[in-house]
Amino acid sequence: MGRVFVLGAVAVLGACGARPPRGEWVEREGTARYGESHAVSEGAGDTAGTAVDITKLDAAAIDALDEARVLTALERIGDAAPAARLALRAARLAFHRGDEAEARALIARATNAADEAAVHAELAALATRLAAPPVDPSVIAVLLPLTGRFASIGSELRIAIQLAPASGTKWVFLDTRGEPAGAATAVEAAIARGAVGIIGPVGHREAIAAARAASLHQIPIALLAPADGADPAAGVFRLVDSPADEGREVARLAAAENFPTVGVFAPRDDVGQEAADAFIAEATKLGLAVTGQGAYDPTSGELEADIKKFLNLIPALNPRLAAHLRSHGKKGWVTFSPDIPYSLLFLPDRYDRAAIVAAFLPYYGVELRTMEFPDAAMLQRKHGGNLPQVVQLVGGSGWNHPSLPIRGGNAVQGALIVDAFVGGLGGDTGAVFSADFQQRTSRTPSTAAAQAHDAAMLVGRARRDAGAAKDPRAALRAAIARAKLDDGACGPAAMDTDGELAREPNVLEVQGDQLIVAP
Repeated sequence: MGRVFVLGAVAVLGACGARPPRGEWVEREGTARYGESHAVSEGAGDTAGTAVDITKLDAAAIDALDEARVLTALERIGDAAPAARLALRAARLAFHRGDEAEARALIARATNAADEAAVHAELAALATRLAAPPVDPSVIAVLLPLTGRFASIGSELRIAIQLAPASGTKWVFLDTRGEPAGAATAVEAAIARGAVGIIGPVGHREAIAAARAASLHQIPIALLAPADGADPAAGVFRLVDSPADEGREVARLAAAENFPTVGVFAPRDDVGQEAADAFIAEATKLGLAVTGQGAYDPTSGELEADIKKFLNLIPALNPRLAAHLRSHGKKGWVTFSPDIPYSLLFLPDRYDRAAIVAAFLPYYGVELRTMEFPDAAMLQRKHGGNLPQVVQLVGGSGWNHPSLPIRGGNAVQGALIVDAFVGGLGGDTGAVFSADFQQRTSRTPSTAAAQAHDAAMLVGRARRDAGAAKDPRAALRAAIARAKLDDGACGPAAMDTDGELAREPNVLEVQGDQLIVAP
């Protein structure tokens, strides 16, 4: 039977809201496994339709058994011959599919078998191949794309991690080349270097490959990939926010600020869709009415057609607009008052495109909240005696850029931005990190860099707190599962029971030519 890979997201508890049910990061083979209970027929160990007479098993017959049948025979025979040869066959099969821990357990099982001496040399040879290097409790391997097309990201995160207080940790940086195969190879290199744990990698496909490899080796891994999903029981943790996290936080902000109706207009790409879907799900869960949904092509230089569609400004579909254009001609496009059904609009895109989208909205008659208390009488006169819906714009971390106020102009004044990292505006640790990073690189750190910095702080402290232990990797896994930060660059954070890092988001507001902490 072929391998089945099951990778699911996890249910987030507490402040992080609900996510899909958790799956597993561990690669599973569609066969029986050592230590499980297997049905045994009288006089045979058969799970595949062919009886196995354990009294007639020789070396050739044993080497022809599949894993399910060899484990069934081994379970029935106990320590009597040929238990050692059966265990050797099962260990080789486990090693072949990558489960070194099970292979080692089977070798240990063979030591008490009556025929151990007959296969001792073969058992010793396999044990040598399986021998893991000694674990150095001070070493944490960091998996980053240091070469290849994502090398600039790897370089930025490497500096951010180097700036984190090490708490006695020795960072060993390993190159994934930005590829799943490179990530799996880097995990093997981390094992060979005796690392007690792993931070990274950063890409979604890299993270899946690395998490599976780390789980098989039973080495804890703290992922820096912005995607939902962790499994603390398997030692897989996630220490950065995902687009879905951002979408959920914006929905919670809408509920907290009493916006009863919400809309979302997102780029048609994976990141935009993930944020939009999570926003809609969380808003619905919180009892908000999702009254506007739309998308646009982020690769196109022409956004107007998608914006008109989202605002229901298609004359053939909007009789009121058609009548207005017949009366006012082309000028009617800028004098028409559209029907806007939402009081808050989420635009999950980066600052440059978001500024363009935002600028189109008032051009087509959408009234944006650019001040705390709009002049109701003026708005009513402007819209032909009707009081229009005033819309609060909200963006995510992609909006957090100093050029946004200039690019968006009046359209983004009063807009809110939800982000994990707000630099010096968020506290002393964030200010120090920003200044140190700026000094090293001559540029401001990204949210990804700040979260990697905090991930290194958390893992470094967990490694220190794990102390000397008989099984240092198990101790580190337990320490990460209960770790917290009171002073991260992104603010306080703590591991949730689902293996994901939970933190309160920061909210900024565009005011003049600056981004300030929202009142």
